[in-house]
Amino acid sequence: MVNRRAIALPLVLVVLLVGGAFVAAALYMTENYYSSARQMVTGTRLYNAAVSGIEIGKAWIYENVKSGKIPHWEDKDGDGILSSDDRPDSAAYVYEALLAKIGMADSGVFEEITEDGIKLHIVVYDLVYEPDPDLNYERGFPPRIRPQVDDISAVTGPSYPSANRVGSGVERTMEEGDMAIYLIRCIATYKDRTITVEQAVVMRL
Repeated sequence: MVNRRAIALPLVLVVLLVGGAFVAAALYMTENYYSSARQMVTGTRLYNAAVSGIEIGKAWIYENVKSGKIPHWEDKDGDGILSSDDRPDSAAYVYEALLAKIGMADSGVFEEITEDGIKLHIVVYDLVYEPDPDLNYERGFPPRIRPQVDDISAVTGPSYPSANRVGSGVERTMEEGDMAIYLIRCIATYKDRTITVEQAVVMRL
């Protein structure tokens, strides 16, 4: 005669094992969904904070231009060309010379912290420059932009010398001071997450 208790025990163990596997899978999926949702929310917060940092840079440009002060990059050797000689004394990269400044006291660098603890590093670069033929490209180099006389405000050029550096069509450069072009770069950081947002600003003077 078959012992029903002996048969029931293995069946119960199998049911428990299968049920436990389903519960573990459900917990894993829930945890992954929560983690993905949290990462998405953090990314959105970082982006929105970085955009607010861009607006801080814009406000600094507009306020200075409105008062007749035009931020420019510092040409240390006075030759009008960005070269390794223009590298600031404490800077890691040559392109840091393109930092837009008003004299020595007011520069386009800002450090902000949002209400929810996101750190913002905002830098305003002057994009109207000419690269030295011996200048090497560096990661993060702001693009060189040439002002134009037509209604199209600017044409982007390479940030380093190139034998093929020519534009399309006939171009005529405007007189210096007729147009100011800047790149605002904002790096937003929260814990171990970082996002960088950039925007160009063109001011016809």
